[in-house]
Amino acid sequence: MKFIFPESEEIKSRAWKGNKLPEKVLFIRLHAFGDSLISFLAAEAFKKTFPNIELHLLICRNYSELPQNVDAFDKVHVLNHSRGGWPMALDLLKIYPELSREQFDGVVDLQNNIHSRTIRRSLLTDAWSQFDRYSRVHALQRYHNTINALGLKPVTEQITISLRNDLSGLEKLMEKGWNGTDQLIFLNPCGAFPTRQWGQQNYLAFAKLWMNHVDSNAKFVLLGYTSFNQKTTMLSEGLGSNCINVIGQTNAVEAYNIIRKVNLSLSDDGGLMHASWTNNIPTIGFLGASPAYWGRPLGKKSFAYTSEDLECGNCHSTECKWGDNRCLTRVTPMEVVELAKQLLGNEIRENSI
Repeated sequence: MKFIFPESEEIKSRAWKGNKLPEKVLFIRLHAFGDSLISFLAAEAFKKTFPNIELHLLICRNYSELPQNVDAFDKVHVLNHSRGGWPMALDLLKIYPELSREQFDGVVDLQNNIHSRTIRRSLLTDAWSQFDRYSRVHALQRYHNTINALGLKPVTEQITISLRNDLSGLEKLMEKGWNGTDQLIFLNPCGAFPTRQWGQQNYLAFAKLWMNHVDSNAKFVLLGYTSFNQKTTMLSEGLGSNCINVIGQTNAVEAYNIIRKVNLSLSDDGGLMHASWTNNIPTIGFLGASPAYWGRPLGKKSFAYTSEDLECGNCHSTECKWGDNRCLTRVTPMEVVELAKQLLGNEIRENSI
């Protein structure tokens, strides 16, 4: 299946006209873990630019645990259901009185679907803006553009996400045998479709090359939902004592803190890839068919293997038109080892073999 999207979309908005800054603003980002993480990064920049504006977030329960631990948000409002339909419509009716009592001065809709637009309109705020879902620029820039459409001082700075609790979860690494000093490398073969998967065998080959040629003591972290176990069996068995498998054993905050501790991340296109680069962790992303202009990992120590150099690139297809997933099968484990060494530079252990 191939998804067809418009080339661009207008950011609809009504700018703030007050003589002083608004007192209270609501951000809406309802679902999608990776996109939510990027929006939290934009929220951090907003809060740093406007520390005296009270910032609230509306989000679905399945994604609410982490933002409740994010310093930028003064309050998080939670919907019980994660996707559309009548259940979410009823949730909106139930939560409307709570939101209305807050008397927001502005709403920034970073979701832009029928539910987020409904709640934004119903709050009748003096200022508002609505996310551009389709323009071919990175999600972080589109979030910044949406925030800036409020007409306040421009928000541009990219900073890491600050947490109230940034240590939980690390004890689980210790319980699995990490000594607190060995290099941690996150391996994440999470691609939802074959066109976005580098493949377990390649991740395993990378890890073995790394142990043989770079650092024999490195520990390789497997992390994510319980359903990821079927995608990581080969890694868990093949790496033995060098593997720290905490799949299905962490909540969102613990998983996020573990990602912040690793030295290097290798990941298919997924939420935890975004957790990595948004914290300035050296990140190698295998995007394949995913449009690189929307979600490539950013930062000086990040790199994405994309399809954008191919005639069929950025296709967003779930199945390769050629039947060979050539945008990722061309990437060899040894090539990735050399790239990882460049990204880490002086961070590579001095006692490497």
